[in-house]
Amino acid sequence: MSLDALRPALAAAGLNLTGTLPLEEYDRLVPAPWRAERIHPGSRGVLIVGNGGRALWPLFKASPEAHLRRNPLDRYTRRVMQEAAQRATPPARVALYTDKREDGYLPLVSLAQRAGFGSPGRVGVLLHPTYGPWISIRGAIFLGETLPFQEPEAFDPCTGCPAPCATACHGQVVGPDGLDPRGCFRTKILKRACRTACDARSACVVGPEHAFSREQIAHHSRIRWRPASVRHSIDVLLRP
Repeated sequence: MSLDALRPALAAAGLNLTGTLPLEEYDRLVPAPWRAERIHPGSRGVLIVGNGGRALWPLFKASPEAHLRRNPLDRYTRRVMQEAAQRATPPARVALYTDKREDGYLPLVSLAQRAGFGSPGRVGVLLHPTYGPWISIRGAIFLGETLPFQEPEAFDPCTGCPAPCATACHGQVVGPDGLDPRGCFRTKILKRACRTACDARSACVVGPEHAFSREQIAHHSRIRWRPASVRHSIDVLLRP
């Protein structure tokens, strides 16, 4: 399966947002443990994979993984990407945003920005020219073929914007220079309205017609109470 066939296969499963990076661009942006040669020897290009708008959620909800208790969306994403990767010629390798190497995660936001997913917005996520803040970055596929690359077009939606996102934020943590992540997490803990939604994100003027469903927003907004998140919560509350 070539890149021209891989992209439609991913899109048919809801992973409709992809961008290509040549090996030198990818390796320039990642720490040593994530260099392509260490992930998948023989790689010649990297495909950054995500989803934009409402395409993914209904397809995921109809999948077997939707009924699993732990990490159902991540497990759906991994299966879809691995199935596509195995059909590539030669077979490719997959890495998800949840994967770690030597205690470090793949810097997918930087990679996605370079691959043309959008520009950083005030609300703390990349803003896509079409989908606005309604995108997710799921992972990367390391391919054995050289991939085309085009410099992303300049996109600066926040300059000159009246910033309704800042007004809508319940914790007033959206500023002209971006989002205060600790303040955002603290607000999410303390304010019920922020536990299953983000009114700041919903107020963005770019791509509102592509907003995730309320169910999908709630899925992405809720805190997963695991040991690491509990420790982080205590730290944020004691040292805001």
